[in-house]
Parts: sequence; C-alpha cells; structure tokens
Amino acid sequence: MNFDMALLILCWQTACLSHNHENEQLLPGATSATEAESAELDKIHDEVTPNASWDEFNNLYAGYKSASDRTKACVKALRSASNDFKIQVTNCMVRIANASREDDNKSNMSPEEYEFIKNLREQLGLN
Repeated sequence: MNFDMALLILCWQTACLSHNHENEQLLPGATSATEAESAELDKIHDEVTPNASWDEFNNLYAGYKSASDRTKACVKALRSASNDFKIQVTNCMVRIANASREDDNKSNMSPEEYEFIKNLREQLGLN
C-alpha cells in the first residue's frame, strides 16, 4: 500500500466510525458516514492525493476483512513515511472528523473519532 492510499483509507475509516447520534444526513447506503464527510474526503483527494485512483482505493479498502486489519496495514505502510507526511495524515483525519456535526459536540469530533486519531498518532510515533 502506498502512502496516499493509507491516507485516504484512514480518513474514510474516521468517517465510518459508529456514532451514537448523527445530526447530519448520512451518505446514502451508509450507517454512519455523512454526506459532509464524503465531500471532505473528495476535497482531501483533490488537494493532497490527486493522483490516487478511486478504483484502487475501493478495491484496497474492500480487500480487508475488518477495520482493524485495514488500520494495521495503513500504519505498517506509513511507518517509513516522513513525520511531515504522518502529520498530514492525522490532519486530514481531523478534517474528516470536523466535517459534520456529531453528538452535539462543539468541536464536531465525536469521542470515537478523537480516540481513533489519538491512537493512530501514537502508533505512528507522533506523540
């Protein structure tokens, strides 16, 4: 897996975390990702990973049995990335988390998203 795919997958995993309350319209067919989060992923793709293929993303994302397996593969891929790129990954994850209002949290970031990003930062050696 290349760095760009790892970034996009981790961003989408942030969007797809299960939440107790969702205050924004869900993406059609999704159980927790919102339309706002999907739109933000598109912006991140265009700004940060414009050469990444959505077909490759979809195939790679679906190729893992679980979110945990996906996360482990992304962390493994990103271990050799520069600290600047690792920080960019977590910043993009925060953008996704803040894209929609969840749980009436003023920061828009749900507790699940916060914990996921915090744990990922630790796994990437950023704390």
